[in-house]
Amino acid sequence: MAVSHDDVTALLHDPVAEAGIVAFPNMESAELESFEVVKEYQGNKTVSNQYRVKVWASVTFYDSDKPEISLTTKCFSYAIDTGDKATGKAYSMAIKYCYLKTFMLESSDEEESRDSEKHFNQSYQQPNLVSNQPNNSSKPFPASDAQKGALRKMGIKFDETISKADASRMIESYNKEKTK
Repeated sequence: MAVSHDDVTALLHDPVAEAGIVAFPNMESAELESFEVVKEYQGNKTVSNQYRVKVWASVTFYDSDKPEISLTTKCFSYAIDTGDKATGKAYSMAIKYCYLKTFMLESSDEEESRDSEKHFNQSYQQPNLVSNQPNNSSKPFPASDAQKGALRKMGIKFDETISKADASRMIESYNKEKTK
């Protein structure tokens, strides 16, 4: 079984947040095709509809301290399904590959053999994408003045000793709610 989108996002969530990186996924385009599949078993034919969705997706990564600094990664994917799940599958796969390629993670997605998730879980340790710990201590990196200023402008109350990761999460959560 291939590495799932959820595995990859779970692996990256904390290190990306600790680094003060905010990610915004986007579906650039989607193309839907339908076709019939005819199966025959013991002389009985069945016809079912299949849907193929081709998706171009992107993820733009922003530095929460300097939002003018960004990086966008684009990936293509497609999925086939008998129902309405093809679009979601294709989009999730494209976003997963954006994350994998941006952070240069091995996926163990060997197209020929499709190694199991067990292999993925055994072979991966939480990566240290960006060292955000001052002098490698266990104390979290403090939020920047820019993050604190943004939280104040948003009207969000916070402790002045807030960590960079917590400030990033609060800003991201506020922005998600604002765009709903």
